[in-house]
Amino acid sequence: MIGLLDCNNFFVSCERLFRPDLHTKPVAVLSSNDGCIVARSQEVKDLGIPMGVPYFQVKDVLTKAQATLFSSNFTLYRDISTRVMQTLEKEVGLCDIYSIDEAFFELPDSVTEFEVAQIRSTVMKEVGIPVSIGVAATKTLAKQASLRAKKQNGVCILDLPTWQKIALETPCGQVWGIGRQTAVKLREMGILNVAELIALDRAVVRSVFGVVGERTIAELKGERIYDFGETYKEVQQSIMSTRSFEKTTKKIGDVESALAYHVEEIGTKLREKNLLASRMSILALPSYHGDFFMRSGRKEIQLQEPTSTTAVLLSEALSALRSVYDPEVPYKKAGVVVSGLIPFLYTTDTLFKTESREKQSAIDSVIDSLNQRFGHGTLHSAVIKKSGARGSAKLRSKEYTTNWEDIPNVRA
Repeated sequence: MIGLLDCNNFFVSCERLFRPDLHTKPVAVLSSNDGCIVARSQEVKDLGIPMGVPYFQVKDVLTKAQATLFSSNFTLYRDISTRVMQTLEKEVGLCDIYSIDEAFFELPDSVTEFEVAQIRSTVMKEVGIPVSIGVAATKTLAKQASLRAKKQNGVCILDLPTWQKIALETPCGQVWGIGRQTAVKLREMGILNVAELIALDRAVVRSVFGVVGERTIAELKGERIYDFGETYKEVQQSIMSTRSFEKTTKKIGDVESALAYHVEEIGTKLREKNLLASRMSILALPSYHGDFFMRSGRKEIQLQEPTSTTAVLLSEALSALRSVYDPEVPYKKAGVVVSGLIPFLYTTDTLFKTESREKQSAIDSVIDSLNQRFGHGTLHSAVIKKSGARGSAKLRSKEYTTNWEDIPNVRA
């Protein structure tokens, strides 16, 4: 059997962990630049506020409901995530971490709901945030089980007979691995629920939805296609980091600082995922509503060889910016996109390389470890200005678990 642990309303739960006074009150987390809603407590969901909506559109509703708002605090979220995964691994062994708030793990076929509840209880007791655990025969069904667990007592073991009944009432769009466009296509074909999807001829599925669609349906039938250690996340096509400035700027130093910040974010993500980038694009954009809309600065760079080294990416990004920078343009947004991603293990050093890739990444490894231990951004490029590089984030909470000055005092 495969289990899936899912942290409930993860960003909100991390904030509430150090604000127990907010446990039953509406709480929302804003995006990195305080622009959109990226996490909601159940109380905010009950207000009818959707995920990703611009904050200004729902500001009045949240104010009336006396909701508490936070800017995203990824240093805190990453650390709490690490604690959850480490605690889970102590209970079940090796985990397949799927995202910051989800992880798959193996369980014996004879596992009982009581035993799963004990695992859940241990994680919640040692870390302090609510989690749900779904268990089923395949990863796809474990995802369905975790969704049901959230609506029950936090635990759900989904057997095939029960799933066959539920499938009649489950829209195809709720299935993990079926995107919005695929769901629309299925509706156009007259397929309205998962039971009808499962009943499709396998050859038809492959011809219409390809091999991935065929595998998804096999998993929905209880056939284990993705073993432990595999996920639906094949190699990502790209990684992007962009952000708007609080105010427009014509200073190249401000844009360089922003690009350097985005390069460091992307470099860290590449190394976390053991990926290398073959191409990189830089963006320096004016406001969409101004007179300079047509004078955007964009440039794509074909990297000499795939890399995740921050110094290499930064050098290329700054060089590209200088070639497209226009001192007359008031820039409103900057960003970096890397693409042509390949797994680190799939590459080899070039014939005339003087240093191994492992040697080049030694500095990055040290920086990553120090930033993880002492807080995100503890060590960063000198190009990044102290203010403005990370967006406004006026409502960011403290780094309670990674900064000595922010460790809370508890009095009994």
